[in-house]
Amino acid sequence: MSQKVWNVGIIGLGSIGDYHMSHLAKIPYTRVAAVCDINAQAVEQTGNRLNLPAAKRYTDFKQIIEDNEIDFVIAGVSNKFHAAILKHAIHCHKPIFAEKPFTRTMEEANELISLYESNPIPCMIGFSYRYRPCFQYVKQLLEQKTLGRIRHLAAHYLQEENAPMFNKEYTWRFSKEVAGSGILADIGSHMIDSARFFVGEFTQVAGMLSTFIDTRIDLRTGEPVKVDVDDFAGFQGVLDDGVMATFYTHKNAIGAGNQFQVTLFGDLGTVRVSVENPNEVHLTLREGDERELTEKVIYLDGKPMRLMLQDFVDSLTDSKSSIFPSFMDGYRNQQVLQAILDSAEDGVARRLSL
Repeated sequence: MSQKVWNVGIIGLGSIGDYHMSHLAKIPYTRVAAVCDINAQAVEQTGNRLNLPAAKRYTDFKQIIEDNEIDFVIAGVSNKFHAAILKHAIHCHKPIFAEKPFTRTMEEANELISLYESNPIPCMIGFSYRYRPCFQYVKQLLEQKTLGRIRHLAAHYLQEENAPMFNKEYTWRFSKEVAGSGILADIGSHMIDSARFFVGEFTQVAGMLSTFIDTRIDLRTGEPVKVDVDDFAGFQGVLDDGVMATFYTHKNAIGAGNQFQVTLFGDLGTVRVSVENPNEVHLTLREGDERELTEKVIYLDGKPMRLMLQDFVDSLTDSKSSIFPSFMDGYRNQQVLQAILDSAEDGVARRLSL
């Protein structure tokens, strides 16, 4: 019996679309069979590069989702369109890989969960750091109780690209109407997912948000535009079993490239990982009757780890893996984002009943 080849539709042909296409090229028995973007020129350029027929070049996401020859779609677009694309995928019962954050608002998220519960579809949300070797190794340590009972999780996610010296232009990520929130939804959502991945659900959060730079230049007009979202987010949380958690994120950190670090403190030891060094795990333990201190770096080079898009493709014919970021993971993440936004607005901590 010949192996099925999966025909994939790509929605969004910016940098995220290119990222997903490059990773899809590593997945056997898949091929990009259709593309879609509101920018017709980008559709033509990508279509020509991939030698796609004219009928498989779309500017309307509904049409590519409705294409019966497309087995699943990958959507990498601005936050404003996340809910509409997911809604139409559910309506058409089309499997979808969708980028984070889940939606802009809880109103959008609640509408989607109601639709999904009555018509579930295969869906993965793009919390990609679950698939870093270091994250997967720490997950194993936690399952083996190597660190003992976890007491505290600390995470920070820092970049430098928005610092004043770089004169970062105004983009959709600085617009509440398009993005929902700023740095919190952008990379803060990854910190939330890491906590849920390693420990469990949030039961309480308290947040503080700030905007360091309140206007940026729109390169299309040359005029300054008001930034109406956060570009700093700090929050504390309580997770399952009373685990305390602390988080901060911004893109004003000179010298930080993509500095996402997570540290877990347990009764028997501490573990730290950084996505800038995805094949390293820093582990500190006190072992034996004498509680001898041991510190070591575990190198994971060459260790086979599950690939995210491969995991999604496999889920279409088999059960989901234990690390699969599902539709419900996207929804739960949005609930935490909203609780942080609400807490930051009035200074009152929020309890979550999940």
